[in-house]
Amino acid sequence: MANVIYVTKDLDVTDKYESLVKQSLSTNSAYIRAKETIEDLVQDGAIDESQKAEIISNIVGGIVNNITSNSLSTALSWAQAEKEIELKKLELAKQLDILDEEKLVKQAQIKQIDNTVRLARVESKRINGTAIFDNDGNVTSLGTDGKIAKDIELTESQITKIGKENTLIDQKVKESHAAVHKIIADTYVNYGNYNYTGLSADGITTVTKNHGDFKTLSETQKDIAIEQAKGYTYNAWANALTGASSMLGTAIAAEYAEFGPGQTGGDLLDIVLDAARNLKAATTTTDEAEPGVYTS
Repeated sequence: MANVIYVTKDLDVTDKYESLVKQSLSTNSAYIRAKETIEDLVQDGAIDESQKAEIISNIVGGIVNNITSNSLSTALSWAQAEKEIELKKLELAKQLDILDEEKLVKQAQIKQIDNTVRLARVESKRINGTAIFDNDGNVTSLGTDGKIAKDIELTESQITKIGKENTLIDQKVKESHAAVHKIIADTYVNYGNYNYTGLSADGITTVTKNHGDFKTLSETQKDIAIEQAKGYTYNAWANALTGASSMLGTAIAAEYAEFGPGQTGGDLLDIVLDAARNLKAATTTTDEAEPGVYTS
């Protein structure tokens, strides 16, 4: 709140001068005491009238001159002092106004500092978590509700995850090794071991068997296929021989067959013999079990 002080422009000297003169010439003043002293000296005969006039002229006149001169000087000093006091009061009032404004600024700064501190506490709690202090104001522990704690938990979780992923990768590598081993083992078991040369866009020039007497699965399957082919051929010629023999026997029993060249019995007998020869050949190799060509 502004302090209002009014300062006049004029110096109040006249009233002060008159007051000082009256006070200096009052009943108890030096001037009156000097006059009374002179009167007493005249009455006592110590001085005569001529001396009285001279004394009054010299002493009392000097006193009056001093009184008027000093009163004027004092009045000026008094008025000047009052004016200086008024100016000082005005200066103090302005200083008080400045202090009031500074107080408001300080209060605003305090509020700002409080807000900053409050915000810093909130931010600290959000980042670092709830802090617990000892009697000396030292932090003894932090809660797990802060961002840093959450980041640490996330980092630890990621580290654990990375460890598990590394374990999984190791297992996959082992699985890959096992799969490669299986492929190699299966390839060796199925086809054996071969060296090759002359690899180009046209193929491989030379392939050399490198597994010695090892019996591969493909070779075993080939042998099985050959034996199965023999069995199929054997069964076919056995069935053919059985049928031909049955027909020949029926023809003989019915006395229908005649065994001369170009006759039915002879043809049936040739069929039976051909089936028997092919059945015998089927017990050796598949190639030898191929049907022969009958000629009459």
